[in-house]
Amino acid sequence: MMKLSVKNSVKRLDVRVVGIGGAGCSSLSRVAETLSSSGDMSLLAIDTGSAAHALIGTATTLSLGNGFGSGGDPVAAAKLLREVEADVESFVIGADVVIVLAGLGRGTGSGISPLIAEIALNAGALVIAAVNMPFEFEGRFRNQSANNAHDRLMSTADAVVTVNNNDLSKLAGGNGSLNGAFQEADRQIADTVYAFTTALTASSDRFVAVQLSLRGAGDSLVLSGSAEGVHAGRTAMVNAFGRTEIRVTGAKSAVIHVEGGIGLSLGQVAEAVTAVRGQIGRGADVHVSSDRRVDLGQGIRVTVVLAGIGADSNSLDSTTPIIGLGKREDRPSVSIFDTAAPVRKRGPMLLPIG
Repeated sequence: MMKLSVKNSVKRLDVRVVGIGGAGCSSLSRVAETLSSSGDMSLLAIDTGSAAHALIGTATTLSLGNGFGSGGDPVAAAKLLREVEADVESFVIGADVVIVLAGLGRGTGSGISPLIAEIALNAGALVIAAVNMPFEFEGRFRNQSANNAHDRLMSTADAVVTVNNNDLSKLAGGNGSLNGAFQEADRQIADTVYAFTTALTASSDRFVAVQLSLRGAGDSLVLSGSAEGVHAGRTAMVNAFGRTEIRVTGAKSAVIHVEGGIGLSLGQVAEAVTAVRGQIGRGADVHVSSDRRVDLGQGIRVTVVLAGIGADSNSLDSTTPIIGLGKREDRPSVSIFDTAAPVRKRGPMLLPIG
């Protein structure tokens, strides 16, 4: 009798990103530039104007209506989606993760993004929305439209990361240009896509754990910071939390990715985790991945996804040690894993957390 030798194959994560409207397509273009090396990411641009055409060659494009926009009317934009709903369903079916990018406040982004998220959710994907909100000076109507769309996204997407244009203006001290603020919004949304894809693809063994922590998380936040030196991990996170106007009082979970040069140490990773714990408390599950990049030299870069911010959590000061004593089943955990090609490969570890 012939015996067959069967090799276990590892399923590669299928991530698909959808940019909606002018702002969403602009963010998608930034994602295409910064994450061009990711061959497992499919891109789709949807617009009622001409923004989608600029992405030809890097993304599948769907143009709705007559090409002159939706007139700022979310209801009209939602009706136009019916023309291509079957194409959208075909794009998201089979995806593990669908990331929706949009600017809220105008017709296309506000009217279509919640519907795209719902289609992807019904297809079984983990759905993450990364959106930016309008400036306050853009008027009551546009801000109300954005708030309504944001509320709908909270019920149709698993996690919603919000970039507030007013916060970008404050961080620039009021001296930055309008175009500079929009570019910063695109950069932050591209960082969001990078953070989620890195966290979810860093270890196939941990994908289910990270996915469960993001499922139904609601309001989420992505932070990133860089630093050099012995205490670079802590300094990077102090810099990251110092760049946001949002006061984080707790979170359901945190996904932390640390990148560093050849000198990246366990102590630096531990400091970054401790600093995050100091902000979100004991109750959150923490997933940590690391990667060595020669181009970073002696520096490190830490990117953090805080899922379900504002969740009930006990306070924890930044001096509390990462690993504590006690019954393992009574404590939240930290999962630590390396990415695909580190200098030294370790298997996944699950450590108790104090």
